[in-house]
Amino acid sequence: MTSTPMVCYSTGQPSPGGEAGFTLLELIITMAIAAILLTMAVPSFQTTIANNRLATQTNNLVTDINIARSEAVKRGTDVVLCSSADPNAAAPTCIGNGNAWTSGWIVFVNGTGDTNPNQFATATDTLIKVSQAIGGTATILTAGALNTFTYNGNGANAAAANADFFICDDRGEAFARQVQIRPTGRPRLIGSPLPAGSCP
Repeated sequence: MTSTPMVCYSTGQPSPGGEAGFTLLELIITMAIAAILLTMAVPSFQTTIANNRLATQTNNLVTDINIARSEAVKRGTDVVLCSSADPNAAAPTCIGNGNAWTSGWIVFVNGTGDTNPNQFATATDTLIKVSQAIGGTATILTAGALNTFTYNGNGANAAAANADFFICDDRGEAFARQVQIRPTGRPRLIGSPLPAGSCP
């Protein structure tokens, strides 16, 4: 008589040919944990996106301020940065509203014989830089409703006083940025939170 050897399986191991996988309960628990983590991560991710957008808009403004200052020194004459509602026009105009920077701005050189130094004139002035309107919920405001800013040929603030720009979004002063141009002409970044009333 031939004896047949017995095969023993240890507890917890599937038998040959059996299928291993997740149970329904394990799958439900995993999905619940993933949903909780996603709920916690989304607001943080949205805050990061909004912060990056404000940082980009602030950096764009500072870049154009530095361009204006550099051109003023290089050319030895006044260079103007002004808010504009039509920066893409053939002859863009400066706006007399200090809270209109959100619609865009231009940088131009004041030419000889310019009778209105705070407005771009195609006959006498040289357009250097055009910046488009900023997007999203962001706005750019200025202290004292400043609509134009001028660098003199020495690269200094022609007004000999601080010029303050506030870059805000719908979250208010808690996340806003400030760019301050000192009388020397150098722009300085001031982080949030800003004083109450800086943003609408």
